[in-house]
Amino acid sequence: MTDAMELYTNSHGKPTTPTPPAPVYELTRDPLFYGTLVFFVLLTTAVPGVMGQPNFMPIIQALGLTVFTAIALRRSGVTVALRVATVWLVAQGFFFFLLAWLLPVPMEKAIHDGFVYRTGLLQWAYAGGEAPGALLAAPLARLGEVVGIVLGSLATVGLVGGWFLAKAVNLFSYGVGSLWRGTGSPLGILTGLAPWRLAQLAGYTGLFVLLSQPLLLNNWNPAHYLSTQRRLIFLSLALVAGGLIAELFLPGLWRAIFAPS
Repeated sequence: MTDAMELYTNSHGKPTTPTPPAPVYELTRDPLFYGTLVFFVLLTTAVPGVMGQPNFMPIIQALGLTVFTAIALRRSGVTVALRVATVWLVAQGFFFFLLAWLLPVPMEKAIHDGFVYRTGLLQWAYAGGEAPGALLAAPLARLGEVVGIVLGSLATVGLVGGWFLAKAVNLFSYGVGSLWRGTGSPLGILTGLAPWRLAQLAGYTGLFVLLSQPLLLNNWNPAHYLSTQRRLIFLSLALVAGGLIAELFLPGLWRAIFAPS
């Protein structure tokens, strides 16, 4: 009877089974990779934040985000790259939120016009009106953000797009931390966690990863991405568009439900 597994003859003339191949090492599956990523997120957020550096912070954050995402794209593909970018941005947002609550003075300086933004956000939470930086209050700034992420990611392997994305995450997290500290209530966190803005940031992340690929991988064929990444393309665009539409009518209802009285 022939064994299903191929046998080899050793020096003694006895058949031996082949040694199973060693497992292939995958950098993006190594917990140390993600540990290093989180360390760099903390380093690029805390150091310039404590120093009150509004210009240097998003530059160094965007550089780290782009490098780690590019490593994942080259080694493991778009799905892992999306996970890596998401881990970076979630960790960045958490650290900035925590620092904004613990160290409000230096973190306020780490945001351009941080005092004006914080006071405007608290005024919106208590009195209503338009929140600072909202779509209706600053439509051109929001349009520039979208264009910057799309064209910046496409033309610079994600670096300029990552800068816009890092700034957006910083401002969002600063707002959540400021509302928590300013209201003195956990309801401030819920008020700041605007779902329309979270949808936009999620869509931006997908677009950042998608549009970093052509220059990085030297593949500019749209048919390739439409056939292999159609779901991510449509989901990213839907999140951005849905978030922008929701921002037109949802903030008032959200404030009425969660804002402290």
